[in-house]
Amino acid sequence: MEESTSISAGKRNAVARRKAICSSCRKRKSKCDSRLPSCSTCLAHNSKCHYDKPPSLAYTRSLEARIEQLLLERSGNSPYEQINVTGKDIVLANVTQRSPLAPTSPYQSTSADDANNLSSPTCQSQDETQERDKGDSDRWVSQISVDSHGGVSFHNPTSVFHEAPSPESRIDTLAQVASGVSLLSPRVQGDHNHQVEQIKHSLVSYAAHQRHLEDLALENITAIQIDVPADVAAEFLRFHWCWIHPMFMFVYRPAFTRDMALSSPNQPETPYFSEPLLKVLLAHSARFRIKDSGDGEAANAVMVALQQHAQHSLAMRLTSPSSISTVQALLQQSARDFAFGKSSQAWLYSGMAFRIAIDLGIHLPSDKLRGYVRSLTAEDIEIRKRLFWSCYTWDKAMSLYLGRMPAFTPPVESNPPDFMDDFTEQNLWEPFYGSEQTQGGIPRPAYPPQKGHTISCFTGLCKLSIILSTIMLEIYGTSSTDTPTNSTLPNPKNSSFIKISTSIQKWWAELPFPVRLDVQNLPPISPPLHIVSLNLLYQTALILLHRPYIIGTHTSFSNPAVQRSYQICVTATAAIHDLLVLLTSTFGYEHTTYLNCYNTYVAATIAVLHFQLREEENVALPDTGVDAEKLGLKFFLEVLQRSAMAMPGLKRSVEIVKRHMQNILEMRSRRYMESLFPASDRSSNTRTEPLQQQRQHTQNPQRPSAISTNLSSLTQDAISTTSQYPNFPMAIHNSHSDRSANSEAYPTFNLDGLPAFPGQDYNMGIDCNLDEEMIDPQMRATFSGLDPHLTLNHESSDWTYGGFMGATT
Repeated sequence: MEESTSISAGKRNAVARRKAICSSCRKRKSKCDSRLPSCSTCLAHNSKCHYDKPPSLAYTRSLEARIEQLLLERSGNSPYEQINVTGKDIVLANVTQRSPLAPTSPYQSTSADDANNLSSPTCQSQDETQERDKGDSDRWVSQISVDSHGGVSFHNPTSVFHEAPSPESRIDTLAQVASGVSLLSPRVQGDHNHQVEQIKHSLVSYAAHQRHLEDLALENITAIQIDVPADVAAEFLRFHWCWIHPMFMFVYRPAFTRDMALSSPNQPETPYFSEPLLKVLLAHSARFRIKDSGDGEAANAVMVALQQHAQHSLAMRLTSPSSISTVQALLQQSARDFAFGKSSQAWLYSGMAFRIAIDLGIHLPSDKLRGYVRSLTAEDIEIRKRLFWSCYTWDKAMSLYLGRMPAFTPPVESNPPDFMDDFTEQNLWEPFYGSEQTQGGIPRPAYPPQKGHTISCFTGLCKLSIILSTIMLEIYGTSSTDTPTNSTLPNPKNSSFIKISTSIQKWWAELPFPVRLDVQNLPPISPPLHIVSLNLLYQTALILLHRPYIIGTHTSFSNPAVQRSYQICVTATAAIHDLLVLLTSTFGYEHTTYLNCYNTYVAATIAVLHFQLREEENVALPDTGVDAEKLGLKFFLEVLQRSAMAMPGLKRSVEIVKRHMQNILEMRSRRYMESLFPASDRSSNTRTEPLQQQRQHTQNPQRPSAISTNLSSLTQDAISTTSQYPNFPMAIHNSHSDRSANSEAYPTFNLDGLPAFPGQDYNMGIDCNLDEEMIDPQMRATFSGLDPHLTLNHESSDWTYGGFMGATT
């Protein structure tokens, strides 16, 4: 025993006495005496003696950690299994399975443990995607700042506030392994999926538990604010959760109600609740009480008072540091002002929300951010991801109506809309009308509660918003790369059209059936409002995509591609008609949202076009097989007019359609009179023509063909008016210059008076009263970013690429 002990001790002493060996002796495998500056062997061989520097302690520790991680993966164990995933202190282990959103990406990933497929194009594309994601990750990592308290903010390295996270503060998470999760063994991947399910289960369980405690939070409302009684505030919040929340999900309900119960004027502010946010929610929801209350004047007075308190509280909040609750309050205030026709205020509020969101790093991949901010829990990651997509979807909804370029356009590939908490997916939804259970003295029909499917619906909205953003940027957006009309080069917008056609068809095919409505077989009672709204927006996306091709200057229905575009627009209009009938017959006109009214307006533009072409002698309309009643303008106008009673901002859309219809009828009346009196004095007609043109121009200020009228035919007053704005050209851009030649064959074949974006406005300030009539169409598009009267021509009839010939409704 003593002998073995002495032998081991001798070995340890020998190791301790071991000296460094130079690199030359190591290569020659010769003995080295470790002398400095040169050993004896190197002196004898007349060679350079160099001693390698020992590795740093940090490098050694990193290798040890990597070896430990690989050993754990090989054994099938993971240190993350020891993490407690219950309650609020859940630590996010991973992002859910990432799936590329680009239309060109494969539908399914090829399994990496199949050795025969390692060289397949699918695996190669996965490798390229991983390399690209790694580059994106390195890019955004250099743009985050983490303070000493673990708070995260967004500052580029050029900023004096930039404080990059130190390597020591970075912790390994499963999110870092998720990019290569398909390369793991089936056993390890099974453990990974099990951990994801654990986190999902914890979030869902906590959301269900918090739902039962909401009454306690409502009892605490009077301790937070005294403007609204507790019972009225509870009623307003029920309006919000029913009609407003499911579409854009500005607020994460479990965290909001929990922090509301914990809030107190004498306590530190909770992260996901604030008094301004509560007041904005109540003020926005108060408009539903006006609709459903018999005493409209009293309810309106309450709403106005609430709105004033909310705006004041929100303004004071903007002087405080950035917070998630401030972003949520600004988004809610933007939605409220948007519904009441205050488009400028809504645009500004949303812009501030986007800026604060970027300041907080909301646009960064939330799942990977957990590796740099230790304090982020699974709930924090879920809230940040939902808020990111709330900003993204709301920005696209506003941009559509206002005809402006999207303002919130961060990369979405690294932040897919995969949500962990799907408690509300199976939660029952039913309409809430407040204390008034009658409508105009008539009892409201019974509504059987249905599953809300809010997560599937919101996920579908996120993906559809990506497509809508592409439509606005690449189809309606003005770009220096656009091909002039007289050019023989292909228009790049046509290639974008093919790409978007494929994407939107893929989106519809992948939409879950519970939220995918078949307009040929609609139920007798409308599904939840947000589900119908998503289907309406899909039909609107189809119209916006094909609308420029059926109002083009060289439109000919003998072209199969034009026929197909017209068929899709008409079919989508009929689908919008059927969905609106289902919606209004179940919930009434009072609960139609602003986005649904935009869908109604877009369908009305196609109904007007159909009305124009129906009686044109020189136009042979293709047989669409759509009932003419579904293309009638009366129902669409009824929806807009009755909804405008609660949302005054819709009056603009109604007036646009009204002016255009008056224009059509006057033109037809004039042609009919000319056919009755063909022998009239042409000189008399010539004298009255300028007056008629001026009258038509006044009634239809957005009609660009009036601007292209020869200046000699204008009155002296019009000439003096135009001289006030010498910087705005009067000539029409090439893309619109040949409309006048085509108008002789088809005098009413245009939608110039019906822009695709009815809320498009030009606010140059109170000191500059810029008349819309004096703006050239190209200049109009430059002001707002999107061309409201875009016309395109099908360069090829073979645009059914990507399977778009499939079902469109």
